[in-house]
Formats: sequence, C-alpha cells, structure tokens
Amino acid sequence: MDFFETRERYRRREMRSYVTLLLRVLIVGGVLWLGWLWGHAETGSLRAEAERTLYENNQQIAELSTELQRLQMELAEARAKNKVDELAQDNDAELKALVTKKIARGVAPAQILHAIQKLGRPTNCRQLDSRNIAVATPLYGGPESKAMLFDGGLNLHVEGKADRKSSREVPSFDRKMPLTVRMAFLNGQKVTQGTLPFQIMIPTEEWVLLLDFAASSLHGYVTVNISSCTQR
Repeated sequence: MDFFETRERYRRREMRSYVTLLLRVLIVGGVLWLGWLWGHAETGSLRAEAERTLYENNQQIAELSTELQRLQMELAEARAKNKVDELAQDNDAELKALVTKKIARGVAPAQILHAIQKLGRPTNCRQLDSRNIAVATPLYGGPESKAMLFDGGLNLHVEGKADRKSSREVPSFDRKMPLTVRMAFLNGQKVTQGTLPFQIMIPTEEWVLLLDFAASSLHGYVTVNISSCTQR
C-alpha cells in the first residue's frame, strides 16, 4: 500500500465519522424538536382546558347568583304577602275605607297603584343612558332643553329660574332654585320639582326607571343619568 492509498483510506474514514456525527446531531435535534412540539401542544391543550373550565365555572357562578337573587326576591315577596295579609286581616275595613275615599275624591285607581309601586328602594341598578340637557328659562328656550330617549318612549323637558347671566342665545339658570322636570312616557305624564342633585322614579310593574339629576360641567346644563332598577 502506497502513501496515496493510505491517505485516501484515512480520508474516507474521517468522512464517515463526520457523516455519523452529523446524523446523530440531526437525530437528537429531531427528537428534541418533536418533544418540544408535543410539549407545546400539550401545554396549549391544558391551557385551553383550564380556560374552558374557568369559563364554565364563571357561567355557573353567574347563574347561581341570578338564581339566588330570584329566590331572595321571591322570599321577600312571600314575607311581604304575609305581612299584607296580616295587615288586611287587622285593618281590612280601614284600608277599604281609605281607598274608597280616595276614589270618591277623584283619585284614579291607576294613580293609587302608581303611588304604591313607588314605595321601596331601588336595587340592582343598571345605567341605560346619560344626557346633558339645557335648562330652559323665561329668557332661553332652545331645543337643547328637551331630550327624547328610548325612541320616544321617554321625553324630558327641564325648566328653571333665570340668573344674571341668562340670555336668549346662551342657557344659564340659578342652581340654588328648584328645577321643574316635565316627563312624558308611554303610560302617562309627570311633573316633578327638585333642587340639584335630586332623583325621580318612574315605577312599572316589574322594574323602576331611576333618573338622577346633577349639575353638569357644561354651563347652563344639567346631567341626567337614567338607570333601570329592581325594587324591594
């Protein structure tokens, strides 16, 4: 064997070593890459499962909370019914006489029912809208003094006393004096007076519309926040 054959043999052996090493590196890298993919997929699956479980638990908590509020309301209504029954048994003649006298004096039964529905305090309120309304005065009566809400289901008009800054072009009113709020809604009309800040309730059979009137950052305006509430 001459020098060239020996060198060629060692060169081939060295190439085989390099190829073997490269194959081992590729195999190990491939295994690690597949392991990373599997772990990433498993982590994503566990995370999705945890998020789904958390969402379902939150849904169950919300449903249980709603059910608890409903049961509390039913319990309160049952207790109130018992009290009413006791009151009616003890004062049946007096209650009937009082209602009869009011009707005889021209008070409509619907007005009596409306007054009864106003009793209690609003709870579980959810804000529906918020508006800035210009206060109309003897000097100013622009369209900004009226607000139409809920596609015409509720119309508001606010009036007040003029102050020294009042003019026919710019709204301005005396905040120390009472305001008059004229409301027109689906089943009637109502006129209420109050000094800022004040509240107005419009009761229905199932819920209460709560109007919060407060001073606005806009000069000559008041802010009214409209909320829907249940009533205890």
